[in-house]
Amino acid sequence: MRRRALALVAAAALAVAGCSDAGNDATATAGGAASIDDIVIGNSDALAPQITIPQGALFTDAQGRMEWEGDGAPLVDNQPLLLDIYAVSLDDGAELVNTFDGLPRPFVLAREVLGDEAYDLLIDSNVGSRVVVVAPAMEASGLSSTPEPGTQPSTTPDVVFVIDVLSDRAVGTEIPQRDDLPKVTVNSDTGEPTIAADDDLVEPTAVQSETLIQGDGQQVKAGSYITVNYIAQRWDGTPFSSSWTEGTAPFSTQIGTSQVIPAWNEALVDQTVGSQVLIVAPPEFGYPEEGTLVFVVDILDVWTPVE
Repeated sequence: MRRRALALVAAAALAVAGCSDAGNDATATAGGAASIDDIVIGNSDALAPQITIPQGALFTDAQGRMEWEGDGAPLVDNQPLLLDIYAVSLDDGAELVNTFDGLPRPFVLAREVLGDEAYDLLIDSNVGSRVVVVAPAMEASGLSSTPEPGTQPSTTPDVVFVIDVLSDRAVGTEIPQRDDLPKVTVNSDTGEPTIAADDDLVEPTAVQSETLIQGDGQQVKAGSYITVNYIAQRWDGTPFSSSWTEGTAPFSTQIGTSQVIPAWNEALVDQTVGSQVLIVAPPEFGYPEEGTLVFVVDILDVWTPVE
């Protein structure tokens, strides 16, 4: 029986604005039934992985395999996932989805979202895992618009995709916190930070920033696109905004342009993926009508366009 392994590809394809050529060698022609173990995943000159498929391979059943097991936090059923996805057609090697050359996409660890193969692999896995899934061609009923009378229903090609599970929280080396800024604690189960400010702290008049966790990932540059989880509150401790709210996806934006408040541009350029940064934004560097704001930003991913 055919499974819903293409649900993830269809959802990701809707979220990705464009694709780029990662130079993969993915070709297949008619032949005997093939196994997913025949597919080799390697490195390429681009950010996306290299996919090599034996000539003549024909996949008749949906299949999945664990490429490697991550050593991060355990994944939790029905909880958010942050995924990098690369998918190509098994028919002609055409690139269908590529978030490696861009920003990752949020999903939920649910069978109806990921499909059977990916879900069964990830439900007992950890952040940092990579899985490979093959999905034979099937009608995309419910995933595409209703065809016009007299036309053929839309179909999807045979697809192989590589899925990397990224962390939804800062991961790195903790750094002692300053005494003159609000203190941050982190929920060990969820990763959500909490901000506490002593009454005797002096409200700053200039942007203040502090790296609380030093990640070892790619560096943020002016013009980079970043994906973050963040929490923000006013200086008096009242809540302002948060991406940690249930049902809310991580926030993506461009740094070093007019897309975010000046305090973020000043504090996040030169930071690295995996870092957690405390930012104090006085009114003129944030939202003047809200007063001084305190942010904690977990940098999950960065993509810098090639100039």
